Amino acid sequence: MGAENELQLVRDIRDQFLWAVWCRYVIAALGLALFLSTLTSGGLIYGLGLAAFLAAYNLLAHLLFVFHRGIRFWEILLARFAFQVLDIFCVTFLVYITGWLESPYWFLYLVLIILSGFGVFSVWSAWSVFLIAFFSSLFYLGLLLSTYAGWLPVYGPGFTLTSEQLLESIANKAVFTTISFFLLAATVYYFSRLLSQHRAELLKNNRQLQAAMEELKEVDQLKDEFISTASHELRTPLAVIRENISLIGDQVAGQINEQQRKLLESTLTSVDRLAKLLDSLLDISQLESRAAQLKRQRADLGALALKAIEMLKELADKKNISIVSRLEPDAQTWVDAGHLFRVFINLIDNAIKYTARNGRITVTVSVLGDKVRGAVEDDGIGIPEKDLPQVFRRFVRLNSGLEMSGGYGLGLSICKAIIELHGGRIWAESKLGLGSRFVFELPKGELNE
Repeated sequence: MGAENELQLVRDIRDQFLWAVWCRYVIAALGLALFLSTLTSGGLIYGLGLAAFLAAYNLLAHLLFVFHRGIRFWEILLARFAFQVLDIFCVTFLVYITGWLESPYWFLYLVLIILSGFGVFSVWSAWSVFLIAFFSSLFYLGLLLSTYAGWLPVYGPGFTLTSEQLLESIANKAVFTTISFFLLAATVYYFSRLLSQHRAELLKNNRQLQAAMEELKEVDQLKDEFISTASHELRTPLAVIRENISLIGDQVAGQINEQQRKLLESTLTSVDRLAKLLDSLLDISQLESRAAQLKRQRADLGALALKAIEMLKELADKKNISIVSRLEPDAQTWVDAGHLFRVFINLIDNAIKYTARNGRITVTVSVLGDKVRGAVEDDGIGIPEKDLPQVFRRFVRLNSGLEMSGGYGLGLSICKAIIELHGGRIWAESKLGLGSRFVFELPKGELNE
């Protein structure tokens, strides 16, 4: 048996051991109440003694579990079996003092067999049900024969049977109970093995899944490192290209005609877009890897929202989109103001892109106890429900059917990374054709710092 399987088995048996301890406490309490209410004065002494004996060795089992944490596999297996044999002895004694052959409590042997298979998931412990069945048969048959032979006095109702009739009754009872014990043990063993096979398969699948997840994490980390390195390394040559194009456009290197000037302007626009993409890739990589340093300060979320609205007003006016602000005063929080300003910029810019002409955008800031909430809502085309889980993924741009300026699908990813870096959360609400609402919540933080 491998070390991992042995450790899992010890864990299973320890759990079953503790579960059995608490069950015995309950049984001892119920048994004490039963003995006090139903037994005769002669049987009462034995009943109280049985309850005390059960409580005593169960307390020993409990102390063993609590103070012997370093117990090994075979030790806990033997301890578990020893206490199960003591359980069989208690049931046998209960059968003896409550009617011997006619006792109604012989079924408790069956209960012990069932409980011995509870929580077992290996062939090592599943076989214990047959041992319990064997000792149950041994103790019960020994009790019947010892009492019949006169070695033990009979407690319970008297018998009017002849010696031959009594022996025949004992033989029938012995055959019936023995078959019952081992039949039930076989059934419990079968289901225990079935559970063990399913569990082994689940554990194997779980290990394979964990290995695949670790591999994906490594691949994702390598991808992030590549993007970060490539973005950083490309910024310098791109800046040189931009500067050279600007110099040529300013005719520092000589005269250019109108057609050349237009080509240079188009090239410069493309270079600026590429530079913006590289900046976004570098930012999202740093934010998601938690490498970005937050410069936290006391900031009013409403003021940041208002500043973003003013910056994007001209862009909204081009589509005749009105931006309405509903900003609660004193929405103070402890954040990196630059990053949160960027969140508002990205959310409002996104709303403008996906809102048709003459539309309306509402920016809300509110205080909710120890949190502040920001929201940007539009009456644009909305997002299909099936696409909502995708909106914060990198490079995802949903088909809107509207004319939009170019984008790379990184804006919302950056928003999510910034909010989560601040310990907050962000989500999207939308219905197709009715508009969208992007909401984020942030803890106020230590405003007195």
